[in-house]
Amino acid sequence: MLDEALLTSPITRTATLPYGKILAVGISHEDFLAGYSGQHVEWVNGVVIEMPSITDKHDALNGYLRILLTTYLELTEGGRVCQDPMIMKLEGISSRAPDILILLPDHMTRLQDNIVIGAADLVIEIVSPGSQRTDRIEKFQEYEKGGVPEYWILDPQFQESAFFQLNDDGVYDRIAPDDAGVYHSKILKALRLPIALLWQTPLPSVKDTIAFLEAMLSHERT
Repeated sequence: MLDEALLTSPITRTATLPYGKILAVGISHEDFLAGYSGQHVEWVNGVVIEMPSITDKHDALNGYLRILLTTYLELTEGGRVCQDPMIMKLEGISSRAPDILILLPDHMTRLQDNIVIGAADLVIEIVSPGSQRTDRIEKFQEYEKGGVPEYWILDPQFQESAFFQLNDDGVYDRIAPDDAGVYHSKILKALRLPIALLWQTPLPSVKDTIAFLEAMLSHERT
């Protein structure tokens, strides 16, 4: 389960290597991009790490979010939704392949072929059994330090969510849903996401997702 203290307090890392199955060390970023393109791996300070396999719930939630967020962007300000294995390179920190990342129109130039150079506007990680520490500790620290304005951690196994928004001091504040269980995104300004939608079985269909977004945006405009 999500550790409240772990997600809201500064974390000091004592180990010298990132968590996960290490495939290689001493690899330059250029060699990483050339030799591991399209593979299910990430790079942290010269270390290539194999990413854990995903579950059916992980895959289903990823697909739903891709549809939801792509449709939202098409109906609003525009932008791009990317997903693993698209790499996000945070200079001097790491090159990760988030489950989902969003680039708004002002930052589309950061997308260069198969890599995003710099922070995406919003990053989502869906927790798998093998990614607990990586998503909740290592990536949390890296995305905060790298200036990712908004970070979501979603755990379908325990039906838990944590939403973080970068404050003026460059530190993540955890943002709770409102009393109705609706999360208000800072980056996607018109998005009002009922958390219960994420845990439905089955997840909303494409038709229902479009209808939900159209109704939400219509309400926002009135």
